[in-house]
Amino acid sequence: MIRVSDITIYHKCPRMCFFTNKGHNLIKEVTPGYLEGIILKELALVYDLAFNSEDKLSILNLELDRILKEIPVIYRNEPGIIDDENLSKSVTDVRSCLPVICSNLSSYNNFFAGELSHNETLQSEKFGMTGSPDRLIRTNDELTPSIIKTGNMPLNGVWQGDRLQLTAYAVLVEEKYNVPVRRGFVEYARCGVVREAAIRRHERRNVLQILEKIKKIQNGIMPEKPKDAPCEYCGFTGMCDVKSTLASRFF
Repeated sequence: MIRVSDITIYHKCPRMCFFTNKGHNLIKEVTPGYLEGIILKELALVYDLAFNSEDKLSILNLELDRILKEIPVIYRNEPGIIDDENLSKSVTDVRSCLPVICSNLSSYNNFFAGELSHNETLQSEKFGMTGSPDRLIRTNDELTPSIIKTGNMPLNGVWQGDRLQLTAYAVLVEEKYNVPVRRGFVEYARCGVVREAAIRRHERRNVLQILEKIKKIQNGIMPEKPKDAPCEYCGFTGMCDVKSTLASRFF
């Protein structure tokens, strides 16, 4: 089965997708930014507890205290994350974001008031794909996938990689529940902002094309490295310095 996360990694760089499918870890070291992302993701999962409260700040501060205690248990098998000093510093950094998050949450009452389910595993036998959206929102007869992102958000709309990820989840939801999915949401956790994205024909086609390319990767074919590959931030740079093969040019 191809994971939706594989599609996201492929969009960043096909070579990254190749190495992760070979069993190499995408994250080489636990940086403060990586820790902040984990904390923000855990916190965003409970924004629905605070969105309509008069004291959002107190609720989210209490949730951060809980998260600080729980992360070493949840991520016990990931080296570096249970370093108490680094974890405490990252929680403090996230705490500084809370005033902005609280000021924005009230703008999304309709979103957080919907019926939310978390991390529901979806699977497509037809396309050989599986994944779990961060939330699946049920409003009347509509099902809408939502994903949580902890990095910076664009000035307008959503990042293209986020759009592809949402589209992949839309395909999974449609196969399981036999209902059309016309939109998805991206929750930019650092700011408490929710943005809607239409599920478009172009992205549907792109997701299916990427699935076929990842199947070739799983069969052992190394793809060509794109000219705009994010090599500066990649942990696979050393092992990636190989000559392209004839087969890789089909990517």
